[in-house]
Amino acid sequence: MSNIYKSAMKVKLCGFTDEKSVEVAIACKCDFIGFVFCKDSVRYISPEDAAKISAKIPSGIAKVAVVVDAGFDFLSKISQKFSPDFFQFHGQEDVSFLQMVRQKFPQIKIIKAFRISNDSDLDQVKYFEEVVDFFLFDSKKAGSGESFDWKILRDFHGKKDWFLSGGLNINNIDEALQITGAKMIDISSGIEKVRGLKSPELIERLMKKLRHC
Repeated sequence: MSNIYKSAMKVKLCGFTDEKSVEVAIACKCDFIGFVFCKDSVRYISPEDAAKISAKIPSGIAKVAVVVDAGFDFLSKISQKFSPDFFQFHGQEDVSFLQMVRQKFPQIKIIKAFRISNDSDLDQVKYFEEVVDFFLFDSKKAGSGESFDWKILRDFHGKKDWFLSGGLNINNIDEALQITGAKMIDISSGIEKVRGLKSPELIERLMKKLRHC
């Protein structure tokens, strides 16, 4: 993988719960920093706490609010307290719901996640192409650190750019990129030594592999 390709890649690091790790991600010049607002997740953080630990994120790095089947009241709370640049939807949200999100929160862009295990899981993507900014392809067990068969994406061609997610880490990232040709990646468990807790050391090692920090 050439250094030119790596430097052009967009990197999203996700699932932050502490300020120190956020500061390291900023220093390493990632492109997106994500916070999980789903109470079932080991990486859950409240909008208020996320606002505190993300206060130093510069305008050049996008803040992402990850939600699962959230209602408009909760989305409004996240918008008011946290001021995200993106909502990332990981649930059963349909096209009409995302259209309403566009109307209610025109300043916030949309990432729609899909859980992939076979070719047919990509069939639904085309219905969302007009209402999202980016797609994200994850394993069926999102947040588990498990990968899916990357070969499923080898011949995928959509109208919108997409993130590759699910079990990516410093040891398998080159193989994943070679197989999928992904230009955007999303990593959470791959920068943790203890599940749910980000490791500044692993963040630095990963980002140094992708670009110099």
